[in-house]
Amino acid sequence: MIIGIGNIGSTSFKSKIIDIDDNNNVKTLGQANIDKIKSKGESNFVHSIGDSPSQTEVIEVFGFEQAINLTLDWYVKNNVIKKPQDIQAMGFKCVMGLTNGANMLTDKILDEMQKFAFVAPVHNIPYIESINIFSKILNVPMVGVFEPSFHYSIPEFRRPLSFCWEWYEDLGIKKYGFHGSSHRYLAAMAFKLMGSEDIKLITIHLGGSSSLCAIKNGKSIDTSFSFSPNSGLIQGTRVGDIDGTALLYAMKQKNLSIDEAQSIISNESGLKGIAGIGTEDFREILKAAENGNKRARIAVEMFIDGVRKYIGSFAVIMGGVDCIVLSGGIGEKNAQMRKRLLEGMEFMGIKIDDFRNSEIGSGQGLISADYSYESRAKVFVIPTNEELVVAYFTKKVVELGRDLKPEEMVFKIN
Repeated sequence: MIIGIGNIGSTSFKSKIIDIDDNNNVKTLGQANIDKIKSKGESNFVHSIGDSPSQTEVIEVFGFEQAINLTLDWYVKNNVIKKPQDIQAMGFKCVMGLTNGANMLTDKILDEMQKFAFVAPVHNIPYIESINIFSKILNVPMVGVFEPSFHYSIPEFRRPLSFCWEWYEDLGIKKYGFHGSSHRYLAAMAFKLMGSEDIKLITIHLGGSSSLCAIKNGKSIDTSFSFSPNSGLIQGTRVGDIDGTALLYAMKQKNLSIDEAQSIISNESGLKGIAGIGTEDFREILKAAENGNKRARIAVEMFIDGVRKYIGSFAVIMGGVDCIVLSGGIGEKNAQMRKRLLEGMEFMGIKIDDFRNSEIGSGQGLISADYSYESRAKVFVIPTNEELVVAYFTKKVVELGRDLKPEEMVFKIN
């Protein structure tokens, strides 16, 4: 089955064309990504065919409709597909709805996503827009693989946010958790490498958006994200966990409307807001910190401190750690950050091998020291593959002709 994957950002459009056969073997036919599509001017169009190295063009494109049409035209012109209708289904890594499984994107499900547009404006709004555009172009099933689906197994006592019970029951204000496709893939890879699901595992996805997940005996039992993508770790532009009264105080003192405050905590906070160098790009913030920028250094230290605290708390609730997986742009590509995140944890049986850590580059492999009292846990770097998970469940929904509930969504790597 030829499946198109849409990975929608607030100002970017990323896509892949994947061929997945009856044995779930996957071949990437092509991929194309365009940035800066919400502002007029130059955009970077990065594309590749099959396993070939990617190439970059500078183009002018504005809006999701232009970006989607341009991308589909590129796939046809470069023989990735013969015509757009060769795509048999579209899969989307959707963030937040009410049903939160793997769902046909009907009007009802899109309405559910719209209900949470205020909670996840950076995600739900552009996804709804892009899904509607694809629906007009392609007469094929549109499937959403919702991020909270992996976290359905989190115990209920970890769900409420300690507001009044009515907000939990009537408004659905509770821990949902996100990055589900990434944590699901990383867990499946860890189970394969460890030879068992009966392990205490922490998966760590660190990038423009970051989160950790505690996985015990094959199931998510806690995650750093809570009700919205504005929770958990400090994010690129999003605030992460905060004292709610601090937000209310700032709104009162600055005379901010709800929408103004939401924009600030979604787009101008996090690493970008703390570092103050005009970008959320962690590479640039790290460079500024190394060059003596005090605010950038504080942002880096806040990020490291947050990750380490979650590792400690997740180790406690699981009764130890057997395996840690690092992924995402920061987790995969920065050896020094990996070392800093896990240093001084020998008392927990976690110890990095400096040579392995530095030599692995951005590939997959083991970076923990050989087994000893100080190094009982295995630590792996594993590049994530969210698109594979989305393609797998998109195919399954189309073949079954029905939605999948979260508890039915089982993903394994042989």
